[in-house]
Amino acid sequence: MRTVGILVDASVFRGITRGRTRKEKLDLYNRAAARHALTPVYLCLEQTFPSEGRAYGYIYAHGEYKYALTSIPKVIHNRTFPANKAMSKRLKLLAKMSRVFNGKNRYSKYRIYRLLKKRFSSYLPATAKYTKLNLRRMMKHYKSLYIKPQSGSIGKGIIKATRRQGGTWKLQLPNGSLAVSREQAVQRIHRIAGQKKYLIQETINLAKYKGSPFDIRVSVQRGADGKWGVTGMYAKVARKGSHLTNVARRGTAKTCASVMSQSVKSPDKAIRTAKKLSLQIARYLGKKLDRLADIGLDIGVDAEGKPYFIEMNGRDQRYGFKKANMNKTFYRTYETPLLYAKYLLKSAKLNGRG
Repeated sequence: MRTVGILVDASVFRGITRGRTRKEKLDLYNRAAARHALTPVYLCLEQTFPSEGRAYGYIYAHGEYKYALTSIPKVIHNRTFPANKAMSKRLKLLAKMSRVFNGKNRYSKYRIYRLLKKRFSSYLPATAKYTKLNLRRMMKHYKSLYIKPQSGSIGKGIIKATRRQGGTWKLQLPNGSLAVSREQAVQRIHRIAGQKKYLIQETINLAKYKGSPFDIRVSVQRGADGKWGVTGMYAKVARKGSHLTNVARRGTAKTCASVMSQSVKSPDKAIRTAKKLSLQIARYLGKKLDRLADIGLDIGVDAEGKPYFIEMNGRDQRYGFKKANMNKTFYRTYETPLLYAKYLLKSAKLNGRG
């Protein structure tokens, strides 16, 4: 059987034999690997030694994990964020001797916006790097803004600023809400965002499901033929009274059909359009970002059904599919990267590198 490496965080690696792998459902990788005649080897950067061509890892075979010293697999699916500069350097060395796809899986939101702006400007909310000057300028032009970390995830650190009648602004901060004057809003936001890498983004007037805004998570992955495809989509609905749709922030995951049918005009068309846009964006970014192969896109939809790109997740956690009771799709999000790994192994062999 062919070997495929799966690079995980150290905390996940330590919990493998106890079945405590957090949101990484390794049993789905194992099931898919068995189905496609692959042997998964779970690695972590801390126990991988590129200069020696070896690593300590967990090899899954015959229904159990075996911890062993092994040669570094020729193809590796990266699911880790390096913990420090030393581990980042190790990952770069690893990528020189192995085909590591999604080797980099955390990108600046502003960088992605800049990459997409020329080709997809009509599907992007107005966006600028955070400065106090840019904040004041955008507060003049837009009634509502998001101020968020350029490299954040799961909704952490996000601020929403909304202009109210009379000229005051409602601020929805990480630790609560308040209404203040425009200048007080600028100062309060600057205390949070002024010393960090933030961006400012126009608020999309998202369609609402039962009074709550929602957006769509689209899993776009390369598969058995090496090409991009949409593995699945689900809707993320904000909890009552919240502006955050993230499932990790108590948002609810539901099927797109169930949400869109009650929220937008021509729901079937809206779903097709969001899917088409996601695929176009993945193909475009795949040409700009090295070895990109497995991403989750957040797509906003307005009441007319028009899609808007919100952000890209380089390490999509996928568990929203399970929360939406889309178990077959949840499994396929684990299977598809292994099919792509198998394609890479076959391509390497045909090209004389295997």
